[in-house]
Amino acid sequence: MNVTSASNNNTNPTDAIVNSPGNDAASIKNEFMTLMIAQIQNQDPTNPVDGTEYVTQLAQFSQVESLEQMRANQSTQMVIMENLGIVQSAQLVGKDAMVPASEFNIDGEPLEGKVFLSNAVEELNIDIVDANGDVVHTLNLGSQEVGDTPFTIDPEALELPAGEYSIVANTTAGDVTKKADTFVKAEIEKIHFISASGMMMAELGNGLGTISVLEISEVS
Repeated sequence: MNVTSASNNNTNPTDAIVNSPGNDAASIKNEFMTLMIAQIQNQDPTNPVDGTEYVTQLAQFSQVESLEQMRANQSTQMVIMENLGIVQSAQLVGKDAMVPASEFNIDGEPLEGKVFLSNAVEELNIDIVDANGDVVHTLNLGSQEVGDTPFTIDPEALELPAGEYSIVANTTAGDVTKKADTFVKAEIEKIHFISASGMMMAELGNGLGTISVLEISEVS
């Protein structure tokens, strides 16, 4: 079982300066308190400094410190959410996912898929196209109602050698002919969590490549 987490290693120079030792809100506040105490101790007794200004600045620093703490808490929560996402996604590895696809690899095993129809059709045909662009077989599925129409490509029965293929679902309703969306089932081999975008990605078998888990139609 493979579950990995990918993150963006690019560092913002501004963040580096803000997070460097001595530049955080608490350090600046401590320096301000030290300077304020020193100035009070050394002020001219006959012309004392107005303490209201110090109180106002101290309140502002306290607000900055609170905001900095909130930002740190949010970062911690993001890390926790990422870890939870990775743990949950681990349960998907090894399962079969139905995803939008029209191109795939055949390795001798039957391949399952489905066609989604937004309208009822009088005729549904699925052309199987080889790597050379030639239609090597057509699945005639007849009339179909609205919704998902499952299909299976059996390489042995159709005498299809291993290799790269694609499918095109053609529908006919009255005088209207158009293409329909196709989905192909494949095993989930690996999960990636991209911290920079917060996106969970799934690597699939049968040559389907990597897609967002949000594109998965169903899991079995």
